[in-house]
Formats: sequence, structure tokens, C-alpha cells
Amino acid sequence: MKLAVLLQQAYGAAGAKLIRRTLANSGKGNEVSVNSRGKIVRAFFGFCDIRNFTDLTEVLQSDVMKVVNTVAQYVHKAVTDSSGFPNKNIGDAFLLVWKPSGALANGNGVQETADDALRSYIRAIIQPVND
Repeated sequence: MKLAVLLQQAYGAAGAKLIRRTLANSGKGNEVSVNSRGKIVRAFFGFCDIRNFTDLTEVLQSDVMKVVNTVAQYVHKAVTDSSGFPNKNIGDAFLLVWKPSGALANGNGVQETADDALRSYIRAIIQPVND
């Protein structure tokens, strides 16, 4: 189970589904097909990064990871509390995803998801200042 959690953290929810499907088919003599059709995902994607990260790295050197981990805690908490998913961390940058639940025909669900995404960004910015 620990491996599954690590894979989902490394590759995100979509990557975890792809790996699960590949592993399920691996015992049946199937090879991984790089030409298989993808799946359309309707979602809000957000990108967040730490400003002046290069300068911060020069000043803090090896201690810069403490700052990145602290920022990651604030961002991940704000996003998950707003029904979103931190998809990937790349150094000083974070890819975040919010998928509307239920049928997309329901306009309220889409608007509610967009509001959740915006609220989590505001919280991720304001929370560290208040702590």
C-alpha cells in the first residue's frame, strides 16, 4: 500500500490510474501502448510558484528546502481543504487541480469548484502571513 501512495504522490491521480491499469494488464501478456487514446478531463488547473526563488536559494543555500516544505504544507492544506488535489511539486512550483464533482451539466458545480480554487489560492497567500 505504501508503494501505491508514493506512486500517486509522484504521478498524481491520473498517473496512478494509468499505472494501475498497466499493472492490471501486465500479467495478461499485454504491453504498454503509448498510442492508446487518452481521456478528456474537465478540471481547473492552477500553478503556483515561490517568487524570487533563485535569490532565496542563494541566501539560504541548503536551508531553502525548509522554506519550500513549509510553503508546500500551506499550499497543500489550502488546496485539499477546498476539494482540490496537489498534483505535482517541481522545486519551487506546484501544479494544482480541482475537478467538478457530478455531471458537468450542473452549472452550479462548475462555479462552486471555481470558487473553491480561488478560495484556496487566497488562503495559501494569507495564511502564512497570519501565522
